[in-house]
Amino acid sequence: MCGIWALFGSDDCLSVQCLSAMKIAHRGPDAFRFENVNGYTNCCFGFHRLAVVDPLFGMQPIRVKKYPYLWLCYNGEIYNHKKMQQHFEFEYQTKVDGEIILHLYDKGGIEQTICMLDGVFAFVLLDTANKKVFLGRDTYGVRPLFKAMTEDGFLAVCSEAKGLVTLKHSATPFLKVEPFLPGHYEVLDLKPNGKVASVEMVKYHHCRDVPLHA
Repeated sequence: MCGIWALFGSDDCLSVQCLSAMKIAHRGPDAFRFENVNGYTNCCFGFHRLAVVDPLFGMQPIRVKKYPYLWLCYNGEIYNHKKMQQHFEFEYQTKVDGEIILHLYDKGGIEQTICMLDGVFAFVLLDTANKKVFLGRDTYGVRPLFKAMTEDGFLAVCSEAKGLVTLKHSATPFLKVEPFLPGHYEVLDLKPNGKVASVEMVKYHHCRDVPLHA
């Protein structure tokens, strides 16, 4: 199952904000991690792990040596990750199926990446080299993902709404928490102060259409 949680542009103490992530601890009883983003003191990833594959190197956020600028937190299962790996001759660093997201993104960008995934998933992908944040969810919304974002660029995402409702932000006393749309991905610009600005929300697949990976 696993639980993902991330903040961008927090104006409150991260050690206090991270307490909200513990509200989804039931999603990952085996391990948990909080990790700050290099160069952005107000950005953080949180992950609660249910260890199914690669108990040694399967912790998140997933980062591989080949792409030190990419950070990935995801929940789900990518059914065709081995097929994609063999087709493009990617060299994996872990046995985690979600690693394919990093390789596909580096090869062809976010649109090609998400259209090539056969599976159920929700993810947060950070590209510090190009100052971008990407959110994505599978066609039917099998894997949950919730989002809260303020007008001044504070962004919080989580597998469950309960991990967001107690967050604090000076400009907005009560955060509006909404489910992220199934079958969509969102592109956001990451600013030097750690806050974000939404660039576009894209519906990448309709359930009646033949998927690209087919």
